[in-house]
Amino acid sequence: MNSQPVKQSHPKLTPVTLWFMTIATGLIVANLYYNQPLLGQIQASYHISEAKAQLVSTLTQIGYATGMLFIVPLADMKKRKKLMLVDFVFIVASLLLAAFSPTITVLMIASFLIGASSTIPQLLVPMAAHLAEPHERGKKVGMVMSGLLIGILASRTISGFLAFHFGWRIMFLIAAGHLAAAIKLRLL
Repeated sequence: MNSQPVKQSHPKLTPVTLWFMTIATGLIVANLYYNQPLLGQIQASYHISEAKAQLVSTLTQIGYATGMLFIVPLADMKKRKKLMLVDFVFIVASLLLAAFSPTITVLMIASFLIGASSTIPQLLVPMAAHLAEPHERGKKVGMVMSGLLIGILASRTISGFLAFHFGWRIMFLIAAGHLAAAIKLRLL
């Protein structure tokens, strides 16, 4: 009988996986902020008050808090990869619902769902820390966090620019397309 301890295989954080995690973090967190510069166009599109238009942004953030409360803890009970893939699908569906929303009520529901399903960065950051070698942990987590911060900062500028030239719905369509492509690339 062999008395040596069994060494378990620890998955490695490859550069490709790290880049995917960084880009995905930036793209997903941006969903929480795309609508902020679009509120004026949303208000004009639905002929609603400024206060009602601002509910779109508020409901996105309330949805995010709800997702943090109910979805993120599931990562401790379920397989993270499967949870993230399901969440990716819900994000894409929510973005498409926002893009094609016929009424402000549907847009508000879609905004809440966008926020609730955009919690994947809260799973990717600890996953990067877990997968990184101990001596590289800070560097790897810092890279994923850079994606998060760039996503936050660039989202408003990009959505405002695109909305000015193509209308407010285009940003949600582009975001859904980016995330759908990310899902497909990662699954191949």
